[in-house]
Amino acid sequence: MSNLPRRSAVALVVLLGCGCAGEHDGPATRHVQVGSSTSLEVVDWGGRGIPIVLLAGLGHTAHVFDELAPALTDTYHVMGITRRGFGASSQPDSGYDLATLIDDIRIVMDSLGIERAVLAGHSLGGDEMTRFARAYRDRVAALVYIDAAYDRTSSRDSMAAYVVPSSEIAPPTQNDTESADAYRAFYARVNGVTMPLSEIRAMFRWTPEGRFDGPVTPSWIYGRILGSLEDPDYRGIDAPALAIYATDYPLTELFMDYATRDSATRRAMRAYHAASLRTAARSRDHFRTAMSRGRVVEIPGAGHSLYITHAKQVLEAVRGFLGAMP
Repeated sequence: MSNLPRRSAVALVVLLGCGCAGEHDGPATRHVQVGSSTSLEVVDWGGRGIPIVLLAGLGHTAHVFDELAPALTDTYHVMGITRRGFGASSQPDSGYDLATLIDDIRIVMDSLGIERAVLAGHSLGGDEMTRFARAYRDRVAALVYIDAAYDRTSSRDSMAAYVVPSSEIAPPTQNDTESADAYRAFYARVNGVTMPLSEIRAMFRWTPEGRFDGPVTPSWIYGRILGSLEDPDYRGIDAPALAIYATDYPLTELFMDYATRDSATRRAMRAYHAASLRTAARSRDHFRTAMSRGRVVEIPGAGHSLYITHAKQVLEAVRGFLGAMP
C-alpha cells in the first residue's frame, strides 16, 4: 500500500476496493503454522544462495513480488511471507500488533530452517524489519527498505493540519468487475501502477464465475495494524541496511483525479503534496543519521510502488548493495 501516513489517507479507501498484475508460471507456495489456528502463506520463487525474505506493504500479499523476485533467484534463494489477515494467510481475531507480526516472521524462519536472512520489505514491511532487527539481531544478514524507512507517527502528526481532499474517482463498473483481468486494468487506471495478476487474485475474492467479489481483508484489520505503528528506532541495529526511496514523486501519485478537481481542491492537494515531500525528506535524514551502517539510494520521480514501476533501478540498487557485502 501507499506509504503510511504519507499516502494512506488517500489510498486506503482505494485499496479496500481495488488490486494488482504480471504473469509467471507461478512460484511454489506453502503454509506455515504460527499459532494454534493461524497459518501464513509462504511464497518460494526458488534460487540458491543466501535467503532473501520479502515482506509486502500493507494491503498486499507476497504475490506482489511475483515480477521482481524471479530476477534475484540467480544469486539468492527468494521467499516471501503474506502477513496474517491478508491473501491466503489466516485471519485470526487478534495478533495485528507489531510485536506479534515480527514474531510471525521468526516462527516462519524457524520452521523453514532459515538461520539468517536478508529481509527486504516495502512500505509497512519496513516497520516489521526494523523491529525484527532489534529483537533478533543474529537472524539478520542485511536489511533492504523499499520506500519503507519512514517515521510513521511523527509524519502523521506533522500532516494532521493538512486537509486531504476526498477522492472522486468513479467506482468500478460492471465491466470492470467482470474478471480479474478487467479489475486489474481498473486498478491500474485508479492507482497508476499495474501490479501482478496473481496479486489481484490474492487480494480479492472472486465468484465461481470469476467476477470480482470484494476484498479478502476487512477494514478492521487495517485499523489494528495502523494503530500499532510507531517511529522506527534504528539504535542497536548493526546489520548493513539499504533504504531505497521514491523522491520528488509527482502530485498525481497522491491524487490521481487532480486534473478534474476545482481550483480550491487542487490548491489543497498541492499543499498536501508539498508537505508530504517535506516529511518524507525528514525521514530520509533520520535514516542517514541514525542507521549506523545505512546507505540511501534515491529514485527521483518514482512513486511508492517503485519496485514495479522502476524495477530495473531497484534491482540494480539491491544487487550492488548485497554484492558489496563481505
